Amino acid sequence: MRKIILGVFTLSLISISCSKDKNYTSATIVDTGDISLNGCGYLIRLADGREEKPLYLPSSFQHDGLKVLVKYHNTGIMDTCRNIPPREFYDQVVVDDIKRDL
Repeated sequence: MRKIILGVFTLSLISISCSKDKNYTSATIVDTGDISLNGCGYLIRLADGREEKPLYLPSSFQHDGLKVLVKYHNTGIMDTCRNIPPREFYDQVVVDDIKRDL
């Protein structure tokens, strides 16, 4: 009986931990350069190729090419970078949660 309960508990933990990543989006961190030198800072490149500009990205995730899983929401605000044409526009997003994609 004890082994059955332990087995059910273990399976429950596994299924819960697997479903946690369900609400995350796969992405890659892109360093476009210093914003004071016509760069855009760090962007989040989503799996579908879109790039979003986070309002804040924790320093531990500020690495070009880093694969991440991210939860975010749009602010409805467009941001531009580069002082000279052609200017680029990005949706500003708030990062709700981010973690390394293993």
